[in-house]
Amino acid sequence: MKILIPLVGTFGRSGGFRVLSHLANYWIKQGHEVCFLSYIVAEDPYFPTDAEILYYDNKGDVSSAKNLYQRRPMFGMFTLRFSLRKAMDKVEADIILANHCFSALPVMQSSNNARKFYYVQAYEPEYYYNKTVKDLIYKRISKNSYKLGLETIVNAEMYRNYKEIKTDKVVFPGLDLGVFKPDVEERHFGEKVVLGTIGRVEAYKGTAYIIKAFKQLRAEWGDKIELHVAFGDHALADVEGIKVIYPENDAELAKYYRSITMYICAGTVQLEAIHYPVIESMGCKIPIITTGYYPASDENAWIIPPKDSAAIRNTVVKVLNSEVIAKVKCESAYLNVKEFSWDAVGDKMLNYFRERD
Repeated sequence: MKILIPLVGTFGRSGGFRVLSHLANYWIKQGHEVCFLSYIVAEDPYFPTDAEILYYDNKGDVSSAKNLYQRRPMFGMFTLRFSLRKAMDKVEADIILANHCFSALPVMQSSNNARKFYYVQAYEPEYYYNKTVKDLIYKRISKNSYKLGLETIVNAEMYRNYKEIKTDKVVFPGLDLGVFKPDVEERHFGEKVVLGTIGRVEAYKGTAYIIKAFKQLRAEWGDKIELHVAFGDHALADVEGIKVIYPENDAELAKYYRSITMYICAGTVQLEAIHYPVIESMGCKIPIITTGYYPASDENAWIIPPKDSAAIRNTVVKVLNSEVIAKVKCESAYLNVKEFSWDAVGDKMLNYFRERD
């Protein structure tokens, strides 16, 4: 099978791109051909892939080499979608896998005879929350993408019948348990408490509530407590007790998790979805405080209400006073993440590609 993965634009650093790169690598090991179709002004993939990469220009012409001097399209994403559709018509494939709301329509409109799928990794309309013309347009595009008739595969059970999304196909994101693994030596809470979080700026990530809770804890405990924010805004480093860390790859990211006392996830939307930092922390046997996200539960994490900095502060104290319970929950979480192995995930997607309705 030849599988084509088209991108409106280029590779990014979000978890969704990690999923695509790892799936591609796994499928290649199973004897399939995989090709990414990226915009010609491109960086190398942040998450390494063994797949072939082809590049399309503003006219929709395809080449095997990127061109950093290509003039950016005048109408941005709208031009890229048109160019991508034309480029797909020139590439042979058995399967085309749309993977973002912006790529769904070009895939549907392409004259390529490949079987066309749409891998939905989040309900994207909720991410366009600003009252701007741009966000209103993007929200409409994303809602419409679920109604195009593509064979839809979602990455969490909650999306089977979620607003405009309707499907019976589910494939979880995978996790490399050889990288996201616990310390060899048994962990113990020490005098220094290091809280951890991924510091995305989007409001729905809930980082602001973690910062507020930390400031209160810092006022109470002084330099006995720190907050280490991975991928955070540089300005956060100006706050007393906060360190901003920029892991260069998954190995460094796993090392970051193993360096913290506990991980805090304060997201505010789609709380039954799968959130990479939660399962990554579980793989490293790090205690987790979170507002939700599969497979977090009272058996393997501390669940708090969203948008509640006081609950974050109080739960940090509770975790520190419950080291035995923390170890039990971490062991349970570690067993739960076994279902995210790349072998299981990659095979399940291939089975959908092969089956016929």
